[in-house]
Amino acid sequence: MLEVGIKTRLPEKCALGSLKTIASDCILKIEGFSKKNESIKSLVRVKAERVRDLLSNLPLQCDVAITSERDAKILLKEHSCFVALPILESGCIITSVEVKENSVIWQIVCDDEDFLALIEKLEDAKVEFEIVYKGRPEGRSVLTFREEEVLRFAFEKGYFDFPRKTRLEEIAAHFGIAASTLSEIIRRGQKKILEKYFREMAS
Repeated sequence: MLEVGIKTRLPEKCALGSLKTIASDCILKIEGFSKKNESIKSLVRVKAERVRDLLSNLPLQCDVAITSERDAKILLKEHSCFVALPILESGCIITSVEVKENSVIWQIVCDDEDFLALIEKLEDAKVEFEIVYKGRPEGRSVLTFREEEVLRFAFEKGYFDFPRKTRLEEIAAHFGIAASTLSEIIRRGQKKILEKYFREMAS
């Protein structure tokens, strides 16, 4: 079994890119992909302070389910994606997608045979790509929703600035948790980010 990170350009008219632009202040997590004929469906989880207001102008291809004041799920109905399609057709499993400006990092799980099939399909489709990392799974996990929302809020409030612009207790009060719990969440999230950074630097 392999864990692979593949970086590509953001596909033109990409539904995920459009969603990221509209919901730029949200935390987005891809929870699933499926293939139907030559189209793709995507399930996206969104978290924000006022999620209903932020998602009021989504395109028609989005089916939204508001699960709480700060949480929602979006089903991106059938849309085309010249990158996701060959990934799924090769037998690989997409576990996470990270949209960064004009690029996308696709995190996938596959075996050696499917990996070779994926490379062939991407080349046949003339998709420009870069293997960011490739290796055996080592029990690393991506940030949880809780870790990401805490780290993002702390970053935006200047907690990591020098000197700090906010205190740990103030952030903890915002989330309604103890300062010790918040400190643990921040440390756990920072460790995952550093692990990912050094893994990619070494690959």
